[in-house]
Amino acid sequence: MEITITRIAKKADYTIGRLTINGHRICDTLEPHCIDWNKDEKVKGKTAIPEGRYRIMMKMSSKFEKQMPFLMDVPHFKGVMIHQGNTPKNTQGCIIVGYNTIRGLVLRSRQAMESIQDYLDTAIETKQEIWCVIK
Repeated sequence: MEITITRIAKKADYTIGRLTINGHRICDTLEPHCIDWNKDEKVKGKTAIPEGRYRIMMKMSSKFEKQMPFLMDVPHFKGVMIHQGNTPKNTQGCIIVGYNTIRGLVLRSRQAMESIQDYLDTAIETKQEIWCVIK
């Protein structure tokens, strides 16, 4: 299974993207500010992860107290998840999912995460590898 996040709006305080799974549009994403990793330095909690392809593993989250999708081997980051939230304050480098109907926010995040979880459950049941491409 492949999750693709295409960043479409790179703003000073946040980044909006479109999330697809195996080519099907699922929802929008909210991340921190994107930087040019060749010129800029990471600001803890306020910088989006580098573009790339990352393996996803389901691991226990102490924050959410349940199994969550974690992006593995992200350069300069540890503990990057895909999870619920609404505002840039809810992401510390993680990928927040929802629907971008208000500038700078994602809403109906629980609904978006449930849709993603359905795909994750199917992938796990059928023993598929799960990957996330960020571009």
